[in-house]
Amino acid sequence: MHKPRFDISPRLLSLVALAAEIRAWINSAVVDVSWLPQLQRETAARLAHSSTAIEGNPLTLPEVEALARGEEIGAKAKDKQEILNALAATNWVWNRKAESPIKESDLLRLHHVLTRKVLPDEQSGHYKTRQNRIVDHRGITVYTPPPPDKAKSLTIELLDWINSRESKALHPVITSAIAHHRLVSIHPFSDGNGRISRALAIWLLYSRGFDTHHLFALDEYFERERQLYYQKIQQARDLDDDLSYWLEYVAEGIVETLNTVKERILSLKIAVAAPRMLLTKRQEDIFRFLRDRGRVKAPDIEKAFSLTRARVSQIIKPLVDAGLVIREGQTRATTYRLP
Repeated sequence: MHKPRFDISPRLLSLVALAAEIRAWINSAVVDVSWLPQLQRETAARLAHSSTAIEGNPLTLPEVEALARGEEIGAKAKDKQEILNALAATNWVWNRKAESPIKESDLLRLHHVLTRKVLPDEQSGHYKTRQNRIVDHRGITVYTPPPPDKAKSLTIELLDWINSRESKALHPVITSAIAHHRLVSIHPFSDGNGRISRALAIWLLYSRGFDTHHLFALDEYFERERQLYYQKIQQARDLDDDLSYWLEYVAEGIVETLNTVKERILSLKIAVAAPRMLLTKRQEDIFRFLRDRGRVKAPDIEKAFSLTRARVSQIIKPLVDAGLVIREGQTRATTYRLP
């Protein structure tokens, strides 16, 4: 069975504790934006964009969002298929049962979902049959993964560790980061190793209960400084697979990602005493509009969002009834403001 090497430093403990604290805040926030299907779709699109962008997919986030909505865009078939596969993989992971053991067949199925119509059928969902290597931006080999005849056995060893008591005794952030690094280092497939390693990491966070109702997109952190991401992976290899610094790096990313979610909720500026309710995306937009403008007339909202007077009233009425928005005046002279 795989035996990861790492030290749990005071900094790592602090980061994990902070991540847990922010996650708890999000899950108990007054406005449960993380439960909204629209926000989940946005998160899936951001995950698909960032994870494929790390591997060189050129599509922009707006293009990915258009594909997620089922719209057609002008792009290469392979680039579009990678995005559609990433969206399908996210949905597949989100629908796994929590705490269920992760089997070899599950991992192979996930790889097939990620690489369908991108890799040949004999490679999609199957272990590699030829030696691969990792090269830098200059084409120089920086890492040679284990050979094909070791891919299956090493992957099974990793899965045995993931499903072990030792793994389950660790915090999900630590387990997820270890699995991420180990699978990408085994590099068991001909292609798609980075994507499936990051998908496995997210899968572990979700399955071990460390989630905000599928609202955070960790891969955005890795994609923003892509070279640093690669450097951190290689740093652990250069340190004889000591994962201590890698764990701190991933924990920092989770804290940063969760803080982004928290700031989004805080930007709504809703009183803590307000009743719990689910906001639609349009209601969120109007909250921000009121926050930025202060007191706003009804026609201004109609114009800003291309809505009819009746539709504005329909959207805002539940917020007014809940005391989250103050309505003053009548008819066309009506104004709205935050409490």
